Formats: sequence, structure tokens, C-alpha cells
Amino acid sequence: MKRLLIPLIIILTTSAAVAQEAEFTADRPGASTGPSVVGHRVVQLEQGMAFNCDDYEASFTFSNTLIRYGLFDGMELRMAGDGILYSSYDNGTCTPDIKASFSGLSVGTKIRCFEGRGAIPAISLLADIVIPHTGGRDFATKYPVPSLYLLFENPVTDWLSIGYNVGAEWDDTRPMAEAFVALCLGFAPTERFGCFVESYNNLSRNGNRYFVDVGINCMLSERLQLDAAVDIDVCDPARTFAISLGVAWQINNPRAESRNN
Repeated sequence: MKRLLIPLIIILTTSAAVAQEAEFTADRPGASTGPSVVGHRVVQLEQGMAFNCDDYEASFTFSNTLIRYGLFDGMELRMAGDGILYSSYDNGTCTPDIKASFSGLSVGTKIRCFEGRGAIPAISLLADIVIPHTGGRDFATKYPVPSLYLLFENPVTDWLSIGYNVGAEWDDTRPMAEAFVALCLGFAPTERFGCFVESYNNLSRNGNRYFVDVGINCMLSERLQLDAAVDIDVCDPARTFAISLGVAWQINNPRAESRNN
């Protein structure tokens, strides 16, 4: 295994070093993730809120936060965490107390492996890990919890792209990973307006779950995007769904700023 990992790390690091600077791109909204990486030394904040209903258990994510930093061209560091208000339902009856909690802090990286050429998609590797004991009592993990994804994207036309993800997600309650697969169609009818529709699935021995997600985004400026999305469980859309709103803000762009000066 070590003999395989060392060449892989060398290849990914070399690809990141020679990658080109990315234009503004956001990883929200939606469950799938695009392969684009923020530029070198760029700091980007992606912030959202969402109402979630999962089989009669309601929660409100008032702070869905992702911070991205371009460590190198083609490689970014990531830090994320959610602030949550939640209550549970017992036989269809809501408990009177509402609790506030933190989901736990996750850190990770996204590395661009290939820019894409012709029919060959752009490819990136996304890895993150939830740090144990950083969440609230109902959310904290006892052990580090990793996730690993391969991200692909093919541009079809100037206004249409196809993205797809495959990955593995662990938790601290069972040793076997849960598979994650997603397919996303992205539309950009204008330079400032975009929309998407995607299907994503969680596959495990304990049962599979199938979701559909649709959303829109609007660029208010070259560095600021607003978005909204609706997410439903295909098998039970009335009882399991989510509605989200958010913003992505590229706080700085050193290369663009140096060109303007």
C-alpha cells in the first residue's frame, strides 16, 4: 500500500503545482462538488442556512460554513462546520425543547489532478476529516471520521456542463464506509445567472437513499454569489426534504488585485 501511496502523492502534488489559476467558483449549493479549486492565496467564505426535515426530525442549520484557502495553484485547504438548532419528533409529536449545537469541525483539502481536455474530464481529489470531540453532545465523534471523493466535470457547451462524484464516507459507529455517487447538470444561460439539477445517492449495507436537488445561483459581482436550493428524498419527499439559502464571497484575489494596481 505504501508503494502505491507515495507515487500517487507525488503525482497529485506535481499536478497541483503546475495547475492554472481558477476563476471564481463556489462549492455551494448542492450535494455534489465541482473540481475547480480557488486560486493561490485566495480566501473564500461560503456561508448558508437551511431548514431540514428528515423523517419527522426537524432541524435548522443557521450557520453552514466553509472556508477555502488556496495554498498553491491547484490545491486548497478547507475548514467547515455547522451551527444547528434542532428538535426531535416522537410518534409525530414535536418535543417542546429546541437545542443548539455544533456539528463538529472538519478540515481537508481539494487537489486538482487534471485540467480536462476534450472528452477527458477535469479531475480533482477531495479529502476531509472530522476532528473528534469538536461537536456538540449529540453530534461529536469519538474518533477521526474521514471522507474521500473523486470529482469530475465535462463541459458540453458554453452554457452546459456535466459533473459527477464518487466517494466513500465513514462515521464512527461502523467500520464500513458508505458509498456516495452524484450526477449534476449545470446550466449557465447568462454570465451572472446559473442553475442546476442533480441526483445523489448514499449506498450502504443498511439501505440506500436517493435524493434529487435543484437550485439557482446569481452573481452580484465578480466575487459575490447568492444561491438557493431545494433537496428532496425521492422515496419520501413529503417527510424528508431541505430548503437552503446561501452566499459565497471571495474575500480576496491577490493576482487580480496586483493586475489592477
